[in-house]
Amino acid sequence: MSQLILLRHGQAGQDPNHYDQLSPLGAIQSQRLADYWLSHEQHFDFVCCGTLVRQRRTLETLTERYAERSRSLPDRVEWPELDEYRFEALLSGLKQVAPQAPTLVALEQMPTDRRRWIPALRTALLAWSEGQLDEVVPEPYAQFRERIDRMSEKLVAAAQNASRLLVVSSGGVISAFVQATLGAPPRAAVDLNLALMNSAVSQLRLDSGGTWRLQSFNAMAHLGAPEDRGLCTLV
Repeated sequence: MSQLILLRHGQAGQDPNHYDQLSPLGAIQSQRLADYWLSHEQHFDFVCCGTLVRQRRTLETLTERYAERSRSLPDRVEWPELDEYRFEALLSGLKQVAPQAPTLVALEQMPTDRRRWIPALRTALLAWSEGQLDEVVPEPYAQFRERIDRMSEKLVAAAQNASRLLVVSSGGVISAFVQATLGAPPRAAVDLNLALMNSAVSQLRLDSGGTWRLQSFNAMAHLGAPEDRGLCTLV
C-alpha cells in the first residue's frame, strides 16, 4: 500500500507581484520539517515537485538538510501539473469582471497587507471555479481540473514502483486533489485551499482499487510547540 505525502511549499514572497520565491521564514519552515522527518527516520522512494521557484526551493532546502545529516532524498522529478494557478492572473481577471468587488478594492489600496490577500483570493477563486473568469484568465478552471486529474494518474503510475512518495506543490493544487479524492463539490476546494498552511503535510494512501484515500490534511507537527506559533503562516 503506497503512501503519498503532499507538502505545501514554505512561505513565499511578500508581494503578490513577486510571489514566486521562498522567503527566509519559508526556508526555516522547510528546515524544521526536515529535522522532524529526520528525527522520525522518514524516508521516501520517489520525490517530485512543480517547476515554480518556491516549490523547487522548498524541496532543495529539505534535500540540503538531509545531506547535512548524511542522509539523502531521491533525485527529484519535476511535473508542470504541480504548478499553482497564477494568483496575479486570477486577481487581474477578477478586476476585469468585477472591478468594484470590495475585497479586490481593499487589496488594491494596500497590496502588501497580507491580511487582505485571503479575502481577495477567495472572491477570485469562487468566481474562477464558477466559470466567471474563463474568458479573461490564461487557464480556465476546467483546464486546471484536467491537469489535477493528470497529476493523479501520474502519481498512481509512480506508486507502482514506490511505497512512499513525496510531492511538493502549492495550496490550490493540493486542495483540488484532496477535494477530488473526497468527492466533494468544487467549492470545497476553495475552503481547503485557504486553510492550508505553509509547509503543511497531507497524507493519502493508494487502495487496492487504485484510488487515493485521504488519511490526514494540513498537519503541522513540525511546528507544533507553543513557541513555534510565530512560524505558522497561511501566506
